[in-house]
Amino acid sequence: MGSFSVRPSASGLLRLSGGGFARTLRTAAECEREGRREEACRMRFEAVQRLIEGLDDDARLDWEDVEARAAMELLYASAADHLAVGDVEMAVAIWERLTDCDEEDRLEAVVMLAFCYPVLEEWDCFDDAMFDVPMKSPEYSLLTLWCGFCRCGGIDRDALRTLRTRHKAWYDEFVAAEHPASEEFVAEIRGEHPSAQAEARELWFATEPLWRLRPEFIGALRKA
Repeated sequence: MGSFSVRPSASGLLRLSGGGFARTLRTAAECEREGRREEACRMRFEAVQRLIEGLDDDARLDWEDVEARAAMELLYASAADHLAVGDVEMAVAIWERLTDCDEEDRLEAVVMLAFCYPVLEEWDCFDDAMFDVPMKSPEYSLLTLWCGFCRCGGIDRDALRTLRTRHKAWYDEFVAAEHPASEEFVAEIRGEHPSAQAEARELWFATEPLWRLRPEFIGALRKA
């Protein structure tokens, strides 16, 4: 993996030449499938470091460019890698860089940022992120509950009612005792039309490191 260069597309967004980001994305995924997760995480982070060092702070990448899209997917994945080991600050820094690169937030990094900000007590950042989370989404209800718990130690009854009645699959998943990553779940979430139950479990897995840090939140949800 060597250096890369940037060139503007017709839209004014930047395309990437060189860097091997698409190849790194594929190779890291293969490593992970073979059980070499630590190696996969290292590969992704090294690629992310090269990307960040080689881009201007105000660089906007072209999603339609293969290498640029792979670079953004590596940013998302590396942030998730850091969150998985409890490094919330690094995860946030990388996801924030991703939102700088892609103003349309196609990978929905803002949702993960909103889940992370309460841990860091970054309340202004949380409030800003919530503007970009649809109010009628299950994520919005969960985030309202999570923020309220971190700030006040209690459960927002209105948000809980909304989660239970309008987003039951997400409520059931987050209070469940087990969250099996079955072959059926993996196949469904990779399909074109995953069920609400599969999407809820996917969100659980994405945010699970936070609940390991603050298990009392899930306990409070179950008791409420």
